[in-house]
Amino acid sequence: MIVGRVSSAIQKISSGRALLASFTFFAVSAALINGRPFGLPALAEITGGAGILDMAFTYTPVQAYAMLAALGDAGRAFYLTRIVPLDLIFPLAYTLFYAVAISWLLSRWLPAESPWMRLNLVPLVAGVADYCENIGVIAMLLACPGELYGVAAITAVFSPIKFTFIAVSMLLVLGALPGWAASGLRTGA
Repeated sequence: MIVGRVSSAIQKISSGRALLASFTFFAVSAALINGRPFGLPALAEITGGAGILDMAFTYTPVQAYAMLAALGDAGRAFYLTRIVPLDLIFPLAYTLFYAVAISWLLSRWLPAESPWMRLNLVPLVAGVADYCENIGVIAMLLACPGELYGVAAITAVFSPIKFTFIAVSMLLVLGALPGWAASGLRTGA
């Protein structure tokens, strides 16, 4: 079954070194997308603080196009040429980090064949939803000033899925920490 194979593959790459490397990749990509000169603060300067679709939990197609209109031509161009390229890296970074962290932490106190180890797949749902959302955002940005309400409606479905599964991934990491600590206390490690 593919789910088991993917989960096992993630488990196999999940070491302390992979955890550190994936965290570094995540931190650097987060700093780039949330920093200057390429990220959201620079976009806020251009647009006077208008938000982007990637940061909205829910929106309707009408709201999506109101947000894109509020960016203006310069803001949309910056979004497409600076933010979007970073947002093609960022989902990979957080997906990899959360999947490795969940695997590494759970492997410290659960057997490798435990069905709970498949929780390492939760971040993949977030990453896939984020990439689907990104495809829709790119299509809408490229079509401006035209409006693709069908694309906006589909894109809007992926946003809450992305945010929900990111939150669940964070909770899984936080929830696995006490199990790891308790396991270390039991074994004296």
